Amino acid sequence: MNFKKFATSIMSFVLFLGLAVNASAQNVVKGKVVDQNGQPVIGAAVLVLEDATKGAITDENGDWSLDVKAGQTLQFSSIGFVTSTSKVGSAGVINITLNEDVNLLDDVVVIGYGTARKADLTGATSSMNGSRLKSTTSPLLANQLQGQMAGVQVTRSSGNPASGATIRVRGVTTISNNDPLVIIDGVPGNLNDVASEDVKDIQVLKDAASAAIYGSRAAAGVILVTTKRAKSKEFNMSYNFETGIDKPTAVPQFANAVEWMKGCNEMRYNDGGKTLNEAYSDELINSYNAKHLADPDSYPDVDWMSYLKKTASHQRHSFTVSGGTDKIKTNFSMNYYNSDRILEVGDYSRLNLRSSNDLQINDWIHATADFNVIYSNQVNPHNNVGSYMYENSLMPAEWTNGQLAEGKDGDNPYAVTILSGQSTGKGYRLSGKMQIDLTPVKGLTLSAAAAPSYYFYKGKDHVTKYNVYKINGDAMNGQNYPATNLSESRNDSHNLTMQFYANYKLDVNKHSFSAMAGYEDYQNEWENTGASRSNYSLDNYPYLNIGPADYQYNSGSAGHNAYRSVFGRVMYSYANKYLLQANVRADGSSRFSKSCRWGVFPSVSAGWVISEEPWFKNGVVSYMKLRASYGQLGNERISDSEHPNQAILNFGTGYIPNTATGTTDIVQTAYQSDYAFDTITWETTTTYGLGLDANFFDGRLRFSGDVYHKETSDMLVQIGFPLYFGMNPPKNNAALMYTNGWDLELGWNDHVGDFNYGVNFNISDYRSKMGYMADRQEISGNKITEEGSYYQEWYMYKSDGIILNEAGMYDANGDKIAVISSNDKPGCIKYVDLGGGADGEPDGKITASGDRTRLGNSLPEYLYGGSLFAEWKGIDFNVSFQGVGHQLKYWSWAATPYNYQTYSCPKNLIDSHWSPAATDEQNAKAKYPMITTGNTNNVYAASDFYLFNGAYCRVKNITLGYTLPKSFTQKLSINKLRLYTAINDLPAFSKYPKGYDPEWDKSSDFIMTSFIFGVNLTF
Repeated sequence: MNFKKFATSIMSFVLFLGLAVNASAQNVVKGKVVDQNGQPVIGAAVLVLEDATKGAITDENGDWSLDVKAGQTLQFSSIGFVTSTSKVGSAGVINITLNEDVNLLDDVVVIGYGTARKADLTGATSSMNGSRLKSTTSPLLANQLQGQMAGVQVTRSSGNPASGATIRVRGVTTISNNDPLVIIDGVPGNLNDVASEDVKDIQVLKDAASAAIYGSRAAAGVILVTTKRAKSKEFNMSYNFETGIDKPTAVPQFANAVEWMKGCNEMRYNDGGKTLNEAYSDELINSYNAKHLADPDSYPDVDWMSYLKKTASHQRHSFTVSGGTDKIKTNFSMNYYNSDRILEVGDYSRLNLRSSNDLQINDWIHATADFNVIYSNQVNPHNNVGSYMYENSLMPAEWTNGQLAEGKDGDNPYAVTILSGQSTGKGYRLSGKMQIDLTPVKGLTLSAAAAPSYYFYKGKDHVTKYNVYKINGDAMNGQNYPATNLSESRNDSHNLTMQFYANYKLDVNKHSFSAMAGYEDYQNEWENTGASRSNYSLDNYPYLNIGPADYQYNSGSAGHNAYRSVFGRVMYSYANKYLLQANVRADGSSRFSKSCRWGVFPSVSAGWVISEEPWFKNGVVSYMKLRASYGQLGNERISDSEHPNQAILNFGTGYIPNTATGTTDIVQTAYQSDYAFDTITWETTTTYGLGLDANFFDGRLRFSGDVYHKETSDMLVQIGFPLYFGMNPPKNNAALMYTNGWDLELGWNDHVGDFNYGVNFNISDYRSKMGYMADRQEISGNKITEEGSYYQEWYMYKSDGIILNEAGMYDANGDKIAVISSNDKPGCIKYVDLGGGADGEPDGKITASGDRTRLGNSLPEYLYGGSLFAEWKGIDFNVSFQGVGHQLKYWSWAATPYNYQTYSCPKNLIDSHWSPAATDEQNAKAKYPMITTGNTNNVYAASDFYLFNGAYCRVKNITLGYTLPKSFTQKLSINKLRLYTAINDLPAFSKYPKGYDPEWDKSSDFIMTSFIFGVNLTF
């Protein structure tokens, strides 16, 4: 039975009876009811609150009329929408926009190989519908999820739209791959392959109870994306346009010429110089600014950051046509995005074409045919933003005559950007899905689907030699690229997913039962080819055929993997009060040997809707459900190798003397570099969870909270191995990880007359600690993973401030303090002697083996986010934010300041450092140690001296829009016309050093603030 049609029919009948007995009204009021997209809401109920017998039902155009008295209040409601009210005034027309009820318990949501009512879910999930995505704007779907769902962490490090983002669902659960499984319309895919305009809703399966149906690769969570489809007898066309200016959220500053020379003098003195003006005289420093104004070529003062563009720009176009009948429904969309970069050279564009088609063959046969085409094109220079950060202000970028200067010995990053050619990458993805659904008997649906995907990539890296010029006009080759080279790559991959599954649903009295069983087969193959030639005589011919044959090279590689799965699910509900769900999936992966190929991943969960109990009488709490779950999930992505259980051979070239000919023969060689265990198998994550969902004040206030414990066993780590075997240590399933965490979501939706508003907030936290690790340590840079530690815990020296003066070289007993090198002196960092002696006692010296210690969790803690939206008479407003409550971050210079006595120096260091020219009182306030290149072992040793709380909060989006009145737009044959302006990614509030964004990686493009104007048109 179609519940919505049934409810609408009953409401219409009741209103008809009411209208028949009440015809004494004196004021005719009419209007239209539409949804947030401007589409008419058919069958919406219009009731007079002061007189329940009066009301109307909207027609197929959303129109209604009613006899009411001035001052009475009308209530507008429809299934799937938030109820709205409006007081009758002197105006004879009342137009209403109903907002979707994002938390409606009767909503049907995708849960994997089927659907279920939201009220029947017993696992931990978070969702975000397309209307919320529309309220913000971003070229990448992943960025729009940042901070909007509890337990879903989205991290980025670059403002380049082609860079993507890293997603973690409920944190880290393994040493290996922690990427969640992304399912797009039932098929594994990539989140970047979907334009946000095409998304109907996103469902995140966060625990084993909800994700176990995807057992393989589901240990890191599952993200289900459902795209929009056409509706019967609804025809519309829409076009959205957006243009924006992008500006860095923060730009680091560096010492100018005078500051740099003063710092260089200190550096020389600290490193053994005799005076504080050994490198640059006081006379030169004091007169430099005047000399620079008179002769900028001989006395340069270059702000290298100014050679990056102040702004970039982007534009987006989205076009959609949708419509259909009871037999055929089609939704076609085209989305185009283009953006340039903060560098002079750089461009990214992407085109998405998507077609979704539904065919109702007869009463029991339904088919779908979906097609998706994605084209992307990226152009990059041969350097990045970070290369501009190395050059000091005395190195000229260009002369006053317009010629590009030599920089440091021919190293001029600006010349590299605009003269050394560029690399391009073009990607083509073609994918589709054909599915047929049979309903031979009531309640039973048999489904079969085939989903192929093909990806082709064409890369070209054309490096051209170029000249820069000395101050006297002499040309010299650019240091970075003294020859012209060309490299090309051709990479392609294809995969095929086959699915066969059946769903059965049965309702008997208060009992509701559903079951699903299925089979899935996945195959993936890839192949890479590369070719290059160097030392071209021509610089402007980017093709391989004219390159010297003596300098040609090629490469190639290929691989494949596959899995097969059988799975099933059972769901039971009694009186919408007692809920039970069980899942099981068995997966076999080609990554493992036959004896260890299969893994079985079960889960069970239960729910109790307390508010349905007859004894539960509460005027405040309108809904309350308690959930509990247990389950296991698998991970097969446990090695960089396609088949980690096999002994892989490495091939190369060898030279063997030929005694018969007196020459040397070139022969192919092969050797096994890594020892392999054929017993390697699945990692398994076992999850225990407890959750509570509650609605208050008739659903206006919503709460959802979860606590969970996860144990990941059989993690792959390197184990001890004798050196005499002559191979790298093998990896085996021999480690444990424990993750504990919690999620919390709150929401409030309400209205005051025509003013609709809502607030959403979420916060989550987790800790990942290591259990048994086969007595192994994994040290990566400044982080360690070992038994008892956090995953990738900070592992460095412990510091005790800056050595202020000579007295600081001795402790309270008059003994010399432990030092990290014999050059340690005032201005250096004092380190704590923690061990190294025979019994682990302090040994009077600082060593890496004896004094490095675990310093705390490196992963983010207390992740939060949320949004606020409001709408009033066509004006809409949205604000979303995101942040991290606590995270130990390590402040590292992009490169050692004054390295080679030529590198730049950050302004942060210049403004606050220990100086030999300062008093003890002044140096006691210094934030950083002395400037040096000779004692870097001390000053730049990794320690907690450079650890700080990297907590931050960022306003992700502010959008203000206005929808023009229909009385005006209909004269232009336009159903809806909305204008909006927005700001994305405002500068963050944080304790980061000035000029540095908390999300930015110093080697990548700046995080950008976007100033946007857009238009939404619906016909």
